Amino acid sequence: MQKVYEALKQGSDVRNNLIQLKQMLKEEGALEQYLSMTEDDELIASFLQDEDPKTRKNAALILGLLQSQESIEKLWEAYVKETQLFVKGAYLSAIQKLDCKNYETQIKRHYQKLLAYEPLEEEKKHIQDELKELRRLVIQFDGGISRHPFVGYDKPRDFILTTIKNYQDTTGVQVESGATRMIPMGVQVVGGNIREALNIRTFREILFTLRCEKNLPPQPVVIAKELAKSNLTRILSELHEGGAPFYFRLEIRGNMPLDKKSAFAKKLAAEIEQRTRHFLVNSTEHYEVELRLVQNRNGGFYPCVKLFTIPMKRFAYRKYTTASSMHPSLAALLTELASNWLTERAKVLDAFCGTGTLLMERMYALPVRTAYALDIFGDAIQGARENAGIAHMNINFVQRSFFEFEHEQKFHEIWADFPVRGKKTKEELDEYYRLFFEKVRQLLTERGRIFLFGNENGMTKKYLRLHDDLHLKQEFCIREKDGAYFYIIEMREPQKAEPDDAADADVPPEATQ
Repeated sequence: MQKVYEALKQGSDVRNNLIQLKQMLKEEGALEQYLSMTEDDELIASFLQDEDPKTRKNAALILGLLQSQESIEKLWEAYVKETQLFVKGAYLSAIQKLDCKNYETQIKRHYQKLLAYEPLEEEKKHIQDELKELRRLVIQFDGGISRHPFVGYDKPRDFILTTIKNYQDTTGVQVESGATRMIPMGVQVVGGNIREALNIRTFREILFTLRCEKNLPPQPVVIAKELAKSNLTRILSELHEGGAPFYFRLEIRGNMPLDKKSAFAKKLAAEIEQRTRHFLVNSTEHYEVELRLVQNRNGGFYPCVKLFTIPMKRFAYRKYTTASSMHPSLAALLTELASNWLTERAKVLDAFCGTGTLLMERMYALPVRTAYALDIFGDAIQGARENAGIAHMNINFVQRSFFEFEHEQKFHEIWADFPVRGKKTKEELDEYYRLFFEKVRQLLTERGRIFLFGNENGMTKKYLRLHDDLHLKQEFCIREKDGAYFYIIEMREPQKAEPDDAADADVPPEATQ
C-alpha cells in the first residue's frame, strides 16, 4: 500500500493505482494502515478534478471507503459539476457514507428533478443508477421507508392462495366467499374476501392477480408496458392508505441462467419505474411489494403480486425457528389431512418437536388434554418453549431422546416429523426405524395413532409389515420430488383367526389323510 500511495503522490499511473488502492482498502485492517500513512485525504480529493472521468470515479469511491468527512463539500461540488453520467453515482455512493444532513434539501431537490426527467435511450442505464443512489440518500434522510398501511380487507378481490401440489382442494373447500378454481399454483379465487382468507392456515402465500396478458414474452420492455397498462397501480392504491411511491422488488421464477436473470431483472425494474412514472420504485433492500413473474413451459411469464404490507397473524407464535423447522402451512396441512383421525381431549406426544410447529398446529386443530414434546437439542427446546408461550399453549417440553423417554401414562397420539437421513448408513437408518416402531408400541394406548411425516417410504412400510398390531389407515404423498409422505397408523391388537369349523368337526381319521 505504501508503494501505491507514493506512486499517487508522484502522479504516476494515477487511474490504475487508484483502482489498486480501492481494492486494498476493502481488505480487513487496510483502512487503519492507510490512515497511519497520511494525516488527511487531500491527495485523493485532488483527483476529483482530474480530466479522466474514471480517475474521478475511483477517487470518489475511495473517499467513501475512507469515510472522509472533510471531503464532503468537494464531493458534492464535483457531483453537481460532473458531465459524465456514469461517474455521478460514485459521488453519491461516497456521500452516503458521510454525515450529509446539511445537504438534505439539495439532494431531495436533485432527486425530484431527476424523477421528472425523460432520459434518452442511451442515458437510461446511468440515470437509473444515479436515481438509485439518490433514493438511498432520501430514504436515509427520512429514517427508512414507511410502509403503506393495508386497508383492503373487505372489498371483493381476485387472488391466488398458493398450496402444495395436489392438495389445492384441502384449501379450496375452506374458502367461503368468491368463486374458486384449482390451478397448479394453488387456489384461484375470484371475488374473494381477504379477511376470511387470512384465517385459512393451509395456504402458503396470497398473491394478487392482474388484469393483463397472462403469458408475457421474456422481453423487459413488453412486460413493463403490459404491467403499466394493467390494474397494478390501481390495486395498490385501493388496498392501501397513502400515495406513491410504492417500493418493489422483482422475483423471477424460471429456468433462466443466473447471470441472464440478473440482467433481465435489472432492465425490467428500470422499465417498470419509467413506465409507471416512478409510482413503483425498485429497491432490493426496502420494499413492500413483490412483482412475481412465473415462467411457464413455453417460456412466457405469468405476472402476480405479493404484498408485504398485509399483517400476517396466522403463525404469529413462530418467533424461533431453525433451518430444519417445518413450514407452518405444511404443519397445518398435515393436521387438516388428519382431521378425521384426531381424538378430542387426547394425550399427545411429539417425538421430534424441533421448535414446536407441528405440535402447535395439531393443538390449533382440536383441543388436547395433555401435550408432551421431545427433542435432544436444547436450543430447539428453548425456542419451542418460547413459541408455545406466545401461543398461550400449555406444553411439557423435555430435552430427551424419544428412545429414552418413559411415562407412566400412555398417549392417544404420537406425532413425528422424522429427521432427514443425513449421513446415516442404510443399516443405521434401518435400526433407527426399528427402534422407533418398537418405542411407539410401548407408549401408545390401544387404538392409539401415529401421525408420521418422513421421506423413507420403504423403511416405513417394512416395519408396518413386521408389526401386525400396527395398521396403516391412510397415507398421503406430500412431495413427489423428495418422496415425502404422511402416514396415519393405528395400533390395535391383531385379530385372531376364527376357528375353522371343518377342522373342529368330528371327522373320521381317514377323511383327513
